[in-house]
Amino acid sequence: MGLALSVLVVAGAVTAAVVRRDGGEEGPTLSRIATDRPCEDTGPTPAVPQLPAGTVALNRIGDAEEPTTAVFAPGGSGDGFLGERAGRVRRISAGRLTDDVVLDLRADTMPDGDGGLLGLAYGPDADWLYVYRADAARDDVVTAHPLGADGLPDPEAGRVILTVDHPDSLQHHGGALVVGTDGLLYVGLGDGGGLGDPRENAEDRSTHLGKVLRIDPTPDAPEPYRIPPDNPFVEDSDAAPEIWVLGVRNPFRMGLDGDTGDLWLGDVGQSCWEEIDHLPTGADSAGGANLGWDHLEGTHEFEGGEVPGRSLAPIQEHPHADGWCGIVAGYVPRGSSVPGLDGRLLYTDYCKGKVLALAVDGTGALDPGEARLVDTGLRVENPLAIVPGPGGEPWVLSLGGDIWAIAAAR
Repeated sequence: MGLALSVLVVAGAVTAAVVRRDGGEEGPTLSRIATDRPCEDTGPTPAVPQLPAGTVALNRIGDAEEPTTAVFAPGGSGDGFLGERAGRVRRISAGRLTDDVVLDLRADTMPDGDGGLLGLAYGPDADWLYVYRADAARDDVVTAHPLGADGLPDPEAGRVILTVDHPDSLQHHGGALVVGTDGLLYVGLGDGGGLGDPRENAEDRSTHLGKVLRIDPTPDAPEPYRIPPDNPFVEDSDAAPEIWVLGVRNPFRMGLDGDTGDLWLGDVGQSCWEEIDHLPTGADSAGGANLGWDHLEGTHEFEGGEVPGRSLAPIQEHPHADGWCGIVAGYVPRGSSVPGLDGRLLYTDYCKGKVLALAVDGTGALDPGEARLVDTGLRVENPLAIVPGPGGEPWVLSLGGDIWAIAAAR
């Protein structure tokens, strides 16, 4: 998936093209991408049961300029921040989006293609705000900004925590940024772009590209972060010790189940399949797992060959043939007052727009006792994020500007 705004129609399929620095086309990045690899015919897509009409509804919260992400402070105050693609961070106060711009990073943000300001996360003690963006040099950067007694960041005191050199491409800048229940920062980085991961970054353990990283930020110490001693590759001299999971293509969104500590990753596919991966963080940790790209796209052969190391298959996938193009996961409401959604992973797709709910049990595994997947009946145009809003009420952000809350229908 790309966020590129120039749209082309090629052979009846909607795609998007971005432009290289030399003026040539980078290649299609959105929806049914034309390649020489035919998609596997798996037959008709099974019907998904729908929540009864009138169960849930979308309530419009407000609008912003290409909102990409939002995060709320722990404690239930409803205070937080919303990120806009161009590089601004706006204040949310008591669940209401304000016009206050608390950080303006536009001068050093590249908002083209798959870039822009993509992720926000509070530190474990809510005293730092972490920001993930593609900078003006097109590198992937995480910065830390101290929060004052008023809960707002100091715009003059930010510090770079992590910089990952990105190939000269507008594609696959990732964007997933989550502080886990273990207090560690999980960062999802794309493979660097190009069709079929031409640099083979996703399977190369020496690079951060095409990985989920796990670090312990120390923004007020001489070194910006520590390597957790139980990271899977700390003893491998040929691997980057920050790596937690490898073999990902473009981990644009990743959600946290606050009860279990598990992560739910949406990995954007290339030609045929979108996938969701369940990444436990506890005793059965996904640490060291290989999600398979570019040997596989979802569970289907791409380049083929055996997936090195411990292969971890996705728990859900959707075909581009059914209108999917850019998976957006999502989070698991617990104790939610919204009927039919409690304990289910909510996710959507940039092109499809429908909001689905996947049943998981108390350990984060798929719950076989319920309808595995239900359609909420809700549709949002070009959604980019589903985040836990005030009181755990889900918010959905649309690239077009609209911000919606999912609530019980009245």
